[in-house]
Amino acid sequence: MSTLTMNNTQAAPKGAIDADRLDSMLAQLEDEHGVLLGLAHEHREALTHADVQALQRITMRTSETLMRIARIEQERQAMIARRGEPVDTLDELLKRFGEDDRSRLNERRKRLRELIERVRDEQRAVKLASEQLALHMKGLMKQVSASLSHAGTYSRGGSIETGRTQVVSGLDTVS
Repeated sequence: MSTLTMNNTQAAPKGAIDADRLDSMLAQLEDEHGVLLGLAHEHREALTHADVQALQRITMRTSETLMRIARIEQERQAMIARRGEPVDTLDELLKRFGEDDRSRLNERRKRLRELIERVRDEQRAVKLASEQLALHMKGLMKQVSASLSHAGTYSRGGSIETGRTQVVSGLDTVS
C-alpha cells in the first residue's frame, strides 16, 4: 500500500494519504462519470423520440449517479483535507507523492478530466436539444390555439388580438 511520502521507503507520516485509496476513489469517479456519459447519450436519444417514460427513468438514474459522485468527492476531500487548511487540488497533491504513485495517479487524473469534459459536451448537446424541443412544442401549441379560435379572437401567436373589437358570429335557429 502506497502512502503520500516523498520517499516510499520511509514510514508513512501520521495522517499521510493512501495513494491506493485515492486511486480507488478516482477510479470510482471515472466509473460514475462513464455512467453519466451513457445517460447523456440515452437522454438525447429519448428526446429525439419524445419518449417521456425514458426521460423520467434517465432523470432518476442521473440524479442517483450525481449523488454517488458527490459522496465519493466528499470522501476524497475529507481524506486529503488538512486540519485548518484548504483542501489541496489534485495537482498540488500529486507533488507530494513518490514518482510511481504520482505517475499512476496523474494518468488516472488525466483520464477523469477527459471523461468529465466529454460528459459536459454531451450534456450541452442535451440541453440544446431540450431547448429546441421546448420551442417546437411552444410553436405547435400556438398553432393549435390559433386554429381553434374560430372567432379570430386570438392571433397566430396565441395571444388575444387587441385590434378586434367586434366578433362576427351567427346562429341559425329553426322554429
